[in-house]
Amino acid sequence: MKIKNSPYNLRESLGYLKRNFFGPVSKNRGLVDYCRQKCILDDPVLPQYRIAFVGDIMDMAGRRLQIGEGLKHFIGNCDCLIGNFEATITTAKGAYMAQRHIPQILDTLADLFPPKKTYLGMANNHSGDFGFEIWSDSKQQVEEKGFKVFGTSEVPYIDLDDIVRVVGATQWSNQPVDYIVKIEDVLQYQQLGMFCILYPHWGYELELFPRPATVKKGKELSKYFDAIIGHHSHIPQPITKVSVEKPGGPSNQLIAYGLGDFCIHEKLKHYHYGQVIILTIGRNEGGLWRSGSLDWKFLHCRPINEDVWETDITAHFPYLTKW
Repeated sequence: MKIKNSPYNLRESLGYLKRNFFGPVSKNRGLVDYCRQKCILDDPVLPQYRIAFVGDIMDMAGRRLQIGEGLKHFIGNCDCLIGNFEATITTAKGAYMAQRHIPQILDTLADLFPPKKTYLGMANNHSGDFGFEIWSDSKQQVEEKGFKVFGTSEVPYIDLDDIVRVVGATQWSNQPVDYIVKIEDVLQYQQLGMFCILYPHWGYELELFPRPATVKKGKELSKYFDAIIGHHSHIPQPITKVSVEKPGGPSNQLIAYGLGDFCIHEKLKHYHYGQVIILTIGRNEGGLWRSGSLDWKFLHCRPINEDVWETDITAHFPYLTKW
């Protein structure tokens, strides 16, 4: 039985509330390993695209968000930025745990990266918080500022020069909706001859490592997609690689299970961490599109004062002993 205003059944909802109160859990540690923060995934390639990814852009509860100079510098020479726009721009009263953005969030994102080169995924469990009309108005405000959206029934994916395709989809929805892409439907959007990236809202919140079922699903989808970069976990999860048999030979492919929170106003500090990834894409010696270099960092969203928070790169992630 699905619980009202939750994507889960009773057991999973209680588990999430427990993790929310007591903090993240490290069950399934060792099932997958982190890549080094700077590494080469596949054959040496001549880079053609350099794409930055962040995770959940969450409700700031009316506070102003600013971007640290370290993060701006880190992604400054990328070709585009991709993030999950989790909340809805509205002042309306929504269901319990509904996520709201104020319009200022768009100014902050524009300060981080040029809107015309920023793509915001809309496929997540909060897209139905306020119903279609309010969600649609929020989406229009995003587009009027110059940002591109995807993961919707109208725009399931974005293409970069007919070479790179990024597909947005969600495993979860708090409310019944028919205007965002479901994860079970993504294979129809895979395109042969292009470098296809899946950007899924999947897995479970506040778990430091993905569950076996999510790992299995990731490996299955890696047969059809050249990289998988996930979100919804609200805390960083492993950024790893898998070897996949592809036409032209085996390929080392990226799976990032959960990029955590890009920003959030939340007293519980375990919500304050995320990740930013830079992935380069190019042709190998055989002319096939492959992943090249991978560079990633942890992010920290923290209060500067009562009214202003800041997201920036951090070297410290307190929930893993390695960091």
